[in-house]
Parts: sequence; structure tokens; C-alpha cells
Amino acid sequence: MSFTTEAHFSSPAGMVEIRNYHWPTPLDDVLGADTAVFGLSLSRVPDGSVACFDCDGGSGDFKPVGRMLFRPAGSEMRCRNAGGRQRLLMCSVPEEETDEGMLPRIARLPPALDLREPALARTMHRIAQEALAPGFAAPALIEALIATLLIDFMRNASALPPRQTRACGGLAPWQIRRIEEAVREIDGSPPSVSALAQLVGVSPRHLLRAFRTSMGSSVLSHITQVRLDRACALLSAHSMPIKQVADLCGFASSSAFSAAFRRKMGITPRDFQRRT
Repeated sequence: MSFTTEAHFSSPAGMVEIRNYHWPTPLDDVLGADTAVFGLSLSRVPDGSVACFDCDGGSGDFKPVGRMLFRPAGSEMRCRNAGGRQRLLMCSVPEEETDEGMLPRIARLPPALDLREPALARTMHRIAQEALAPGFAAPALIEALIATLLIDFMRNASALPPRQTRACGGLAPWQIRRIEEAVREIDGSPPSVSALAQLVGVSPRHLLRAFRTSMGSSVLSHITQVRLDRACALLSAHSMPIKQVADLCGFASSSAFSAAFRRKMGITPRDFQRRT
């Protein structure tokens, strides 16, 4: 799988990206994030696009993916398609940056693989247009559109039942210890979910469920937190360039590192380094 970023916007209110994906072979992968994500396909959805979530209890109940979807914060989504190309708008909203507890309420709502609410689609298309061709006061307008998206989603989703958490066993202490060691001791890109599952002798799907039961967060959220903790230590103890810290902590780029750091810490890595 490969993708190019066509447009990018980041602020405390959220992050907007337009990506062009290319899957030369059929896709079967687990995706996740520690933020709530709204997605809108700006092109034809690839053939055979189906997905299921960790909140399905590992039932393998794959359902068709529509033009627009919602993925709650901290959830993992297993995706499959027949390969091809897709132009995708993603709007990610960090829970801690929202007012009045809006995202905590959204996080309790079930995921949706095929949203068909016209008001949400119109707002998403406006966000895409502004990201591709910014006009006057574009940052302020995009932030306002993100707020509109959240409000409209809550209004339309208020009748949905809350997400159900499947009761299941957690990980043994030795499994947690091995995962912690693997995540903390490796420079550069962190181990994948599949690699961690193989390390402790379970399937990737079981690891995703059991880790949340034991640790209270998703695997990906935990890895991100560990990487940011290490970044704080490096920034405090050394005067190394931000890009070098990003590389050592396994972020794809210094901009991705800065965005993740600011979401969690409230300031940029450079400002943190200057203060410490």
C-alpha cells in the first residue's frame, strides 16, 4: 500500500488530509487511531471494500464500506478490498481538544461504515474544497466546518444505541511485559500489531481486544503515548534536531511528530525543547 498527501491542514480543532491511495494488490489490514475519524471517498470506492471493528467482538462480521464513514477514537478497523486507487478525505478530531465533552459522547457511539446523511456529506465536501483551494480566512473556516460536522453528527446520531464493550479476558503479566519491552526498546518505526501478537503467542485480533481489557486503551494509542514519552525525554536531555527525535521515535515525518506532540502536550516539540 502507498499513498500521497494532496492536501493537509492541522489545528487544535483537528487535522484534515486528502490522500491518494494505491493498492496494487488486494488489501487486508488493521487500521486504528487515537482520534475520532470521519472519512469521505472523493472517488469511486474500490471493489470489494468491506470492514469490521473491534467492537464487533471479533466476530468477523464484515460489512460493505460506503462513501462516508465514522471511526470512534481508539477503535481498530480491519479493512479489505480488491485493490485499486482511492482519493480519500480524512478529518481527525482529538478528544482532548473538544469543548463540552462532545468527543467523549461521540466515542460512546457505534462506528458507521456507510453514513448517508446529506448534511454531513455537504460539510465534508466543503472541508475538502477549502483544503484543496484555501481562500480568505481558510483556517478559521475549516475549524468552523469541523465544529459543524461534529454538531450535525451528534444531532443525527443521538438516537443510536451506545457502543457495547465485549467482555473478554486480558493479557497475562508476562505478555504485557514483553509488549512494553518491544515498544520501548526499538528505535525507529514501532513494531506492528501482527509482530506484537506473534511475540506473545496470540492472534492480532485477540491482542487488540485483550490489550484494551488489560490496559484500558488501544494498542495504537499506547504505542503513540510511549513514543511521545520518549520524545519528551530526548527533547529534555539533548539539543538534537526535531527531525532526529521524530526518526528515533518512529514517526513518519517531523510534521506528523509535531502534530501528534501538540495534540497530547498542547505545545510544539520546539517550544517544549526551549522550555526544558
